[in-house]
Amino acid sequence: MTNTVKTAQQWLSDADALLVTASNGFSISEGLNLFAKDSKLSTVLGDLVEKYNLPNLLGALNYNYPNELDKWRVYARIAEYYNYNYYPGELMDKLRQVIGNKPYFIWTSNIDHHFALAEFDHLLEVEGNWQTGICSKHPKEHPLVDLKSTLHEIYKKDQTGTLTEDDLPTCATCGEKLSLNIPGPVFSMDQTQVNGFENFLNNYQDKKILVLELGIGPQNRMIKAPSMQLVAGNKSSRYITINKGQLNIPSVIADRSIGFSSTIIEAFNALINGKGEVETQGPAKPAPQLSPEDQQRQEKIFKNFYTSYSVNKGYRPGKLVMYTTIDHEHPSHLHMVKYGKSLMYSYGDPVKVHYFTQDGHYHLVKLGLNKDNDEVHGFYVEPNTFIAMESVKRATGFSQISVTLPSSSSNEILIPKKEQLKKMFPQQQALIERLSADN
Repeated sequence: MTNTVKTAQQWLSDADALLVTASNGFSISEGLNLFAKDSKLSTVLGDLVEKYNLPNLLGALNYNYPNELDKWRVYARIAEYYNYNYYPGELMDKLRQVIGNKPYFIWTSNIDHHFALAEFDHLLEVEGNWQTGICSKHPKEHPLVDLKSTLHEIYKKDQTGTLTEDDLPTCATCGEKLSLNIPGPVFSMDQTQVNGFENFLNNYQDKKILVLELGIGPQNRMIKAPSMQLVAGNKSSRYITINKGQLNIPSVIADRSIGFSSTIIEAFNALINGKGEVETQGPAKPAPQLSPEDQQRQEKIFKNFYTSYSVNKGYRPGKLVMYTTIDHEHPSHLHMVKYGKSLMYSYGDPVKVHYFTQDGHYHLVKLGLNKDNDEVHGFYVEPNTFIAMESVKRATGFSQISVTLPSSSSNEILIPKKEQLKKMFPQQQALIERLSADN
């Protein structure tokens, strides 16, 4: 057994809690590849593949079907194959052994609901799952619906040719059609899961928390980036990533990180009993620390620009990266962006970014995941423009975004003169009044 594997085992033993993060790589290891067009696609969806020229499972889920019956046939066939007859296998069993009796939480973008079906209770599915329904007309007001048995009944009637419009699920509260609760026009995160995740972070964010990352791509910004940010902001935390051939460990946490460039099963075996040959990376030697003066300067920047935000330090060389959380009562007030910065949606409710340029133009940019609502994942803010940000009131109750700016930026904050700005933008006077810092 290598020294790196021994170190990883020690980190698991020492941890107060485990934050398990998982994405497509984990599902693929279980035999579910949303992006593949292979023989299994026809096995799952049958005649509907040729009828609609479906490219893969992800395309099948997002296809705009002209026929409601065919849409629910697709949903039911996928659920039947991957969920209703799902039995946790070796991967889930090994994960349970790795976790042991430690407190844990699983944070995943997978929509297959397999962690819940494998009886992992502490779970946040940030993109929902295909076994849960949501009211198509009142997604925020009416409760989510468990569709497991309904999808099974639809599947059985589909197979016997007896499926009718009357068999399709409707909202028990208002009678409107249900949709699958996956990213789209009416998606909503499960508030119970969100509350559980917040409680877990509140309980362990300052303790020895180990992030165990499973099959997440190196450029993933939805889960990978925020979880690395959590490690960067807590010197007692550790980070283990498993992703064959695609490791990404930023230098600022490299001394507290280990990468397994192997299959997840191979890495699990090494973590459990030290067996097998696995390629590992890290931990690196500790990086030079910022001086107390530099630390104070960074803190001043954060407090000046984001007084209502909860902020952690960034991990990119030459950059300050902040994962900031806002709620509906605490917007980021109008201020000048002296240095160019990137704004990226992370999770939670969408964010409205009000953007005022020096040449008199106003723009509204929506950060989020719903492209049908003109939302974008991120954008770059030019220097010498004024911005203000506020969370769109949805069921989650908060928004999280990342903000990247140069580490060489000064600590001064430039606040526009409200009356002068109102003269430049007469049509936005009420907005400027509401989002000015002196309100």
